[in-house]
Amino acid sequence: MLVLCYGIPKSGSTLAFELVKGVLESVGHRQERLPDGPVNRHRRMNFLEPVDESRVKTLIAAIGQRSIAVKTHSGMSDALFPFLENLQAARQVQIIASYRDPRDICLSLVDAGVKARAKGRKEFSETVDIASAVPRVVAQIAKFRKWASVRGALRLDYDTVAFATDTAIDQIEKSLGIVSDRARAKEHAFTDAFTQRNKAKRKRFEEELTEAQKKELTAKFAPFIRNVCEGKNDQWFLNYRQELLAKLGHRAIDVATQRENLR
Repeated sequence: MLVLCYGIPKSGSTLAFELVKGVLESVGHRQERLPDGPVNRHRRMNFLEPVDESRVKTLIAAIGQRSIAVKTHSGMSDALFPFLENLQAARQVQIIASYRDPRDICLSLVDAGVKARAKGRKEFSETVDIASAVPRVVAQIAKFRKWASVRGALRLDYDTVAFATDTAIDQIEKSLGIVSDRARAKEHAFTDAFTQRNKAKRKRFEEELTEAQKKELTAKFAPFIRNVCEGKNDQWFLNYRQELLAKLGHRAIDVATQRENLR
């Protein structure tokens, strides 16, 4: 099974990805580096960008009977959505989409910008303040909503992964249909694995944003905060899925026909 981990950048996505890997490793699925081609070259981890039908098929073939986690920050085309939904219903793919409160993501992006400029790196260097972080987060939220709206996708938030890890493992185990060695999984994610190890703090925005900034960002990201961070509103994702499939002319994906569609 291809365990495809989409994460909003600077949302604790690497930590979530490494916890998934730790869970899989603990039950005997070695998280080997896949060959260049199926995954992006010049990356230590299994990373996929862009994501398209051909590359997903190649990855599934390369993985075979194993279960291996692959990380992405990529968006997906509208046409890819029903393709991935079919694969997920057939248990060839499991999508895990990780996120964080967008107000905290903005702060983390600003931190990343400071570090990037100090080291002369291009990535994140253009984020110089909260205002320049906002458009980037808006774009990533749109990507997240699409990934997280695929039927059967697991939505995994930073606070659960970092501060209620056993609950996160419960969710991961249920989505993958396994029972892990939790101690080994947590040791991998929090001790052995390389993660960014940024400020491990929840609700940073409450102390680090001005009142004006808090008011502005809360209004800007109100639907996401209300439906995802606070409300856990499945209907928000279901509405997106139904609208997208209707636009594509698809009816709800039928498990009985999916195998024929994948030939």
